[in-house]
Amino acid sequence: MSESRGAEGVRRTARFDDDEIWWDIAGPPAALPGPLAVHDMAATALIFHAMGSGRDLHVDGPVSRGLLARLEEFVTSWSLWRPDLYAPIQLSAAEEIDVPVAPAQRGTAVAACSGGVDSGFTIWRHHRELAGRNTRRLKAAVFVHGLDIPLNRSREYESAARSAEAAMASIGLPFARVRTNWRERASRVWTMEFGAGLTACLRNWQGDVDSALMGSDEDYAHLVIPWGTNPITCALLSSPDFEVVWDGGGYGRTAKVEGISDWPEALDNLRVCWQNASETANCGRCEKCIRTKLNFRALGLPLPSSLPGEPGTGRIMTLRATNAVQVAQLQDIAHHARQRGVADGWLRALRVSILWNSAWNGAKRARRAVFPRRRGKTF
Repeated sequence: MSESRGAEGVRRTARFDDDEIWWDIAGPPAALPGPLAVHDMAATALIFHAMGSGRDLHVDGPVSRGLLARLEEFVTSWSLWRPDLYAPIQLSAAEEIDVPVAPAQRGTAVAACSGGVDSGFTIWRHHRELAGRNTRRLKAAVFVHGLDIPLNRSREYESAARSAEAAMASIGLPFARVRTNWRERASRVWTMEFGAGLTACLRNWQGDVDSALMGSDEDYAHLVIPWGTNPITCALLSSPDFEVVWDGGGYGRTAKVEGISDWPEALDNLRVCWQNASETANCGRCEKCIRTKLNFRALGLPLPSSLPGEPGTGRIMTLRATNAVQVAQLQDIAHHARQRGVADGWLRALRVSILWNSAWNGAKRARRAVFPRRRGKTF
């Protein structure tokens, strides 16, 4: 790996084959990472690429011994979960080292920030010291361009980043921006691999903090495995000096909405939509926008200004959940609504949607079990 520093920030590059992955980091001085000391982020960034191509991974630089040990288990787990996509491989590095944690780094973290519910809940509860003994002191919120927002959608990214930065400014949290081509160059199956890509971005701060917070997609009662982030994968992407924390697993998405309901700046700047190609943060019509509106409705809360427009029963009934995580999140909404005695028409429409989507996703899983795809095929 290589690093360059300038007035505009930091660039780090990992070269492999005849290609390269880069990370551009910008922000106030307090949010920028210190000098690159280990190449753990290269191992993290390329692990799925190596497994997907069935080739051993060697990092030509110093890598944490503890990370390599965990990545060996990571390879074992993913090659068993998805043998159609990933093969067992061997890992090595030019130098294996033990990385110490300085006293000033203990209990500190950077947090992934998307402007959405999961990351907002994680940041808000750690800022308010509501995570008990697991509370971290936050050094920066990290907003990434090139993962869920493609690099060629710069206007959308700028709009989303400005909104997220405004929410972070309301609590005095430094805001760092990362641009990366990792998804374009090293990822083939986004839903399985995005956690490793995000971890590689957060590992830029390895040596400055001792952990990275990543908001959970679902709670422990509705775990979906395999999936890009889960408590097993995050633990296996960690090292003794840098823990990757799958945060908020004790809370479903509706409970998280309730958790940030007293943070008005986050609600006003909420970004949940990943389909919208305009500068407007949320389209208000896609599955995720409608689902988030129903999180608020299940709690009896008004819709925030960032999510205007009441969802109709017809649109709710025809929601299409494309994976088991989305089905679990629809079930979470129905559960909270029933607990609060909701008997509105939208809840009946939601139950129809859950039944249809549960059957459709179950059939899809059954087809994959009966007709497994060969490794290297993506879906």
